[in-house]
Amino acid sequence: MCNNHPLVTQWLSVRLLVAFVALALTPSIATAQSGSGWTNQGLVYLLGPTLDGTTGVGDLQTEVDMGMSDVFDAIDKGFLGMYRGEGERWGMLVDVVYMDLKMDAEGSRGVLSGELELEQTLAIASATWRLNDSLRLMGGAMYADLSTEVALTGPQTTRMANVSEDWVDPVVGAVFETPVGAGWEFAGSVQVGGFGVGSDLVVILSGAMFYRFNDWSSLSLGYRYLDFDYDDGDGADRFKFDMKQHGPLVGFRFDF
Repeated sequence: MCNNHPLVTQWLSVRLLVAFVALALTPSIATAQSGSGWTNQGLVYLLGPTLDGTTGVGDLQTEVDMGMSDVFDAIDKGFLGMYRGEGERWGMLVDVVYMDLKMDAEGSRGVLSGELELEQTLAIASATWRLNDSLRLMGGAMYADLSTEVALTGPQTTRMANVSEDWVDPVVGAVFETPVGAGWEFAGSVQVGGFGVGSDLVVILSGAMFYRFNDWSSLSLGYRYLDFDYDDGDGADRFKFDMKQHGPLVGFRFDF
């Protein structure tokens, strides 16, 4: 995060984002209430991510390099789900990711080692606008809540630090969908956000194949990539979260 942004600027940015999403969704809500042409989809999925990056408080930074099996061993609890509602042109998309990880950690200089607990909540709410049968544009806001607790020990010292931060980022992007065969469909999306409002930069990429079993259920197989670059505060109060999370996903999509 750029420390030159005053609190008033960030507050106004959040208000503008909320107003944009609300105004954009007004036609969709009206369509849904009239009962004409509104569709609903839910998706719950499992993600097998790898984590690669740096996080920490002040000068107590720790390197994170975890494969898929390491993440599954470290995860304490989690939830990943998505909702999409759509009318004739306008729609909405809500994406929620929650993970609580407890893992071994190593200081950025390799001298200290210990434990790291990382609790992450992401919620993205976007308005969508259909350009054609395959392409939708979207824009909205992402709420992020991160808690980090680090405890590192060395030959003659033990150091501990913890911090909890939350912020809101603007996000824009696009979704592409197309049928690829009997019962099969491809969906891919790209989202970019932050721009110094909260994070310096956030990039979210995903692609998945869906196989439809019947009128209301589908299997999802795909891949997701999330890149965070967040840095806020100075000195002992500095919080850094520079992390890449990516891996395969499997999920169940249902229409209702």
